[in-house]
Amino acid sequence: MAAFTVSAPVLKAAAAVSAGRARQARRSVAVRATAFEMPAQYKKISPVGTQVLVKVAEAEKTTAGGIILAESAQRKPTSGDVVEFGDKCVGMKKGVTVLYNKFGIGCVDIEMGGDSYILIREEDLIGTFPGSGATANDIPKLTPLADRVMLKVDSVSTTTAGGIMLTEGAVEKPCTGVIVSVGPGKKVEGKDGEEDEIKPLATKKGDKVMYFKYAGDKMFDGDGEEYVVLAERDILASM
Repeated sequence: MAAFTVSAPVLKAAAAVSAGRARQARRSVAVRATAFEMPAQYKKISPVGTQVLVKVAEAEKTTAGGIILAESAQRKPTSGDVVEFGDKCVGMKKGVTVLYNKFGIGCVDIEMGGDSYILIREEDLIGTFPGSGATANDIPKLTPLADRVMLKVDSVSTTTAGGIMLTEGAVEKPCTGVIVSVGPGKKVEGKDGEEDEIKPLATKKGDKVMYFKYAGDKMFDGDGEEYVVLAERDILASM
């Protein structure tokens, strides 16, 4: 089995070339981001540094009601299982499911052996689940990474004091919640040859906090409860 040791800049450059060729071939057609396709002789990728190789979960092809979705309407997965990771990673384990931001800048899409992967920095991952194949029902079990915390967002009333039903756009967006889990802390590089250390967070599980309402990554569990994962620096106050 041929292995391929790779860094993100190399793959990003290769993917850019592929995307450029695709745009030239289809100038009048909207083209989706082109993934880097690994040569057939390579069956394994060995990330370096803090890079993590994630096998992307399959896209949802049907709705909850069984309606088949066109490819363009299918949600792009933002989770997958860790396959390999670099020697500088501190909180990774093979096989765990990780959640990442679909708008991540420092990541590269890869196609290998008919499967989709993403190469992403550990610091750009949102959190991990205890096992493989996590679903929306597992959102409360998410463990944030680095200096992130996960809040259960406070519910907000959809009616006024006089009983008038408010439209979705008129409902005040909540910006308070209770911390349900916290990350291990932010990695601080050592000075003068000293080892790197993890700086623990000041907040803890159970704290009720106010946060910057446009911060973080929002998600809903199977019951429709809202959660948000954000960096500790986006917490404005304890309540």
